Amino acid sequence: MKPIYAVVLAGDSVDRKIKQGSVVANKAFISINGYRMVDYVLDCYRGVKELAGVSVIGPEAEFKDLNDVTVIPQRDSLIANVKAAAAVFTDGWLLLSSCDIPLVTPAAITDLLSRCQGADMYYPMVSKADCQRAFPDMERTWVKLADGEFTGGNIILIRSSKVALAADPAEAFFAARKSPVQLASLIGIPILAKLLINRLTVSELEKKMEKILGITCKAVQTPYPAIGTDVDKESDYNIISAQLKIAK
Repeated sequence: MKPIYAVVLAGDSVDRKIKQGSVVANKAFISINGYRMVDYVLDCYRGVKELAGVSVIGPEAEFKDLNDVTVIPQRDSLIANVKAAAAVFTDGWLLLSSCDIPLVTPAAITDLLSRCQGADMYYPMVSKADCQRAFPDMERTWVKLADGEFTGGNIILIRSSKVALAADPAEAFFAARKSPVQLASLIGIPILAKLLINRLTVSELEKKMEKILGITCKAVQTPYPAIGTDVDKESDYNIISAQLKIAK
């Protein structure tokens, strides 16, 4: 599974939750203990020996001083940004990462990559028990499946050559995620019903995503909670800031 390129998604996106009463144009550049949040994430990927390169998608002016990172100009949507990355790295794999997981470590990424075998796309998930053991005071969104309770990771590993095939259905799925009616039309009422009564299995979910995206998909459980620990609101920011101070 080589080459693998990290792609940190740091495009402009207005946020109103991280700082109460404030509007943040791009949370990638929020300062955490005097260091931009996105820089913590880039530092992590610089330390992963399995990667062939590190890139970032966002406003070019913010990254003009980075000599060891490929800067890809941001487009007008998440899917357009992913397509742009696939156009730059046409061979191998894209490790798509959000910019708001500053606790992630090279060890977590190396472990995740070692678990990815036999599919075109991989999506990490973290158990509720592992998350609460590491961050007992942090609020997360949990999905209760027949296999257990999980939160999703903030990373996707996908074969670059499959992006064009999966991009449009992925965009439709992303747009429908907050509408029960649209979501039911995409995933089907039987699957949605099983999800609502906590009877859906990981295997069934994988098969449904394969049908939607047209590529083989696998969910990968990781024991590293930092992969699923993003800065989504002010309480997250406060907890993660304290954790990073301890790490120093």
